[in-house]
Amino acid sequence: MNNTGLNVIKTLGCMAAVTFFTLYNTWDRYDYDYHWILAFLTFISTIATPLFFVVAGIMDARAEQDVHWQIGKIRNVVIVFLFWMTIYYLWEPYQRGYLIQPWFVFSFIIIYSFHPLLLWLSRHRLLFCGLVFSLLVFSYGYDLLSVLYPDEHLFSLEPQYRLWTWLLFYLTGQLLGDALISDWMARKKVARGAIIALPVIYLFTWFYEQHFFFALFKADRNAFILTGSQIYLLVVALVIAASEVRFRRNAAIKEALLGTISKTMTGVYILHYSVFHLVTALIPITSLATKLTLIVVTFAASVLLSRLILASGWLKQVITL
Repeated sequence: MNNTGLNVIKTLGCMAAVTFFTLYNTWDRYDYDYHWILAFLTFISTIATPLFFVVAGIMDARAEQDVHWQIGKIRNVVIVFLFWMTIYYLWEPYQRGYLIQPWFVFSFIIIYSFHPLLLWLSRHRLLFCGLVFSLLVFSYGYDLLSVLYPDEHLFSLEPQYRLWTWLLFYLTGQLLGDALISDWMARKKVARGAIIALPVIYLFTWFYEQHFFFALFKADRNAFILTGSQIYLLVVALVIAASEVRFRRNAAIKEALLGTISKTMTGVYILHYSVFHLVTALIPITSLATKLTLIVVTFAASVLLSRLILASGWLKQVITL
């Protein structure tokens, strides 16, 4: 995947994260359910968390991976977690904001702890593909059974703690970063095929979510499911389709803007929830227009704040994995 396509995916992930969590957080307090636009935005933004893990896999596949890299990655995850946990518990105003979730930390700790094995697998392409396919079948089967049999203890593990799902998306990113597969993705026919397939995949995802996802969401009093295996094909198709992105007009300006936003991906994921709470403390959300404005303001403020933090050599460690 070229840098333009990668920046598009990272920017899309930032926007999806802000949209998804902002709308979810306004479900009860601000009457989420009163307009189809909000339901539509929630639906198309469910790619946020899976896309983050796919992008992390793609970027790691491009890095020089050795023991020092592995230790550095684990250190970065621990620093980010401990810093925001400390802020959360010591600074009362921040407790309205976002606490880095344990499942997120555990997922990356496991991924980077077993990095030598993953690196070995990446050198055996067929075996690697077999592992990814096996994880996909298992993840989809478990997610489906957990919906069909919600009272079964075996399938009652909360979706965010189904760490194999996040491993699946991360390994998929690693696989898509493979040189041979990346060259295959760069073919015009492949990228255009993904673009044509996207409406069909979205339709499948919509039916799945309408009959299982949102039905369980409402029945379980908004115990929201972080989307998992059911949007796997959608995320992969979006990444492949992005490999076809080329700017013909004002390319330098557009790529510079995308590059600026994409660099803040991790920072936006970490900061946007806190920014949301600060904004809603100042601006009452009473209509569709103000709710849509909230999404835009939260996204822009999260990007700007992330850029300011990234400008500091020391502070950037707390929003960088």
